Amino acid sequence: MIPMFDFFGNAFCHQMAERSFFWGSIQAPICARCMGTTAGVCFGVWFLLLFHRKNGNQPFDNACTLLAALSFLPITIDGLGSYMGFWQSNNLYRVITGVTAGYGVPAIFLLMANFQPTGKNDMPIYHSIKEPLCLLLCALAYACLVYIGVVPYFVAATLSVMGIVLLYACFWFLLVRTLMQERRFPCFLTACVLGLCTAIILASIVS
Repeated sequence: MIPMFDFFGNAFCHQMAERSFFWGSIQAPICARCMGTTAGVCFGVWFLLLFHRKNGNQPFDNACTLLAALSFLPITIDGLGSYMGFWQSNNLYRVITGVTAGYGVPAIFLLMANFQPTGKNDMPIYHSIKEPLCLLLCALAYACLVYIGVVPYFVAATLSVMGIVLLYACFWFLLVRTLMQERRFPCFLTACVLGLCTAIILASIVS
């Protein structure tokens, strides 16, 4: 299983050892920041499926919009600051900023895919600010559990690979839903299959 996880990790991450978590001598398939981002994406997609928001098309209210915008600040600040040499980041900062950025990505792509400029757009993705906040807190809790070593390798690696596929699926969902206006077309399933194919192709090229 480990070679398979590492193979899919090639499709998304540099896999630098010094920026990755370890379970004994086993390195995570992707770095800490990518692990956080992909986990956040998984949490975001699960929320949309669990609460039946796949057809959501109503723009976020002011509070949710502000939260979505602020969620990208930590990864931007920590990434740029460490890259420019102002400070040295660590895996705790990386995984936390990763999930903070990743958890809201599926909702943003869903809104872009479903929004109809001439339609009603009366189906909310978030019913209130409490929902994205709870989603963010769950993602942050997972990040902290990974950091302290509570989450087993198999769980973390599986979630990472799933997140890679779902992240690529978000891009495909936007494209497929834009091209296929018929609601009965299985856009989500098609996007997931295309996301898996994309990950396999990219991993094969990099490998």
